[in-house]
Amino acid sequence: MTSHKTTIGIDVGGAKKGFHAVANQNGLYLEKFHSIHPDEIAAWALSHNPSAVAIDAPSMFSLKGGSRKAERDLVSNGMRCFYTPTRALAVKSRFYDWVFNGELLYQKLGLPIFMGEQSQEPCIIETFPHAVQMSLWAGDSNPVGNKRAVRESTLALKANYDTSQLSKIDFIDAALCAVSADYFAHHQYIAYGCKTEGYIILPKSRSNQP
Repeated sequence: MTSHKTTIGIDVGGAKKGFHAVANQNGLYLEKFHSIHPDEIAAWALSHNPSAVAIDAPSMFSLKGGSRKAERDLVSNGMRCFYTPTRALAVKSRFYDWVFNGELLYQKLGLPIFMGEQSQEPCIIETFPHAVQMSLWAGDSNPVGNKRAVRESTLALKANYDTSQLSKIDFIDAALCAVSADYFAHHQYIAYGCKTEGYIILPKSRSNQP
């Protein structure tokens, strides 16, 4: 796929792990960055004037219950997925600290979040590395191996991506997010979910029509 845009992918962790980010240019690796501070990651991302920023963290909480429509849609299409509960449930468990850390990043970026209608202006999308991998291999057999090996081979074989600079699985996941953002920027994506609970965006291939 030929690209003429810069896109950013960001893997979100808790306060100690922080954020791992990768910038793509022309659809390929450009630069990486890590920080535990959401304002630093946001400033780095915005300095690249990205067409889209893809974040591996929920953009919204569930309105009721323990999951969102986007997540249930992924599972119904054969992709395992993290479930996001309501905010009231999430604040009761430290497990969801990374979700709130992601929420801070969305706020610091200050860009509109994709809500079902694409415009020409830069925006933020929510994506999910495992589902990105599954989408890129749609119609083919997924490679076998540990998570890092599978995702590295996905980048190499399905995105012609040089992973030599991606020293950690967190950067590999960020790169998968950036690839998803590149597909989105070129209007080649599938949106799972709804306006009331947010969308998860994945690359669109011939075999992964919802």
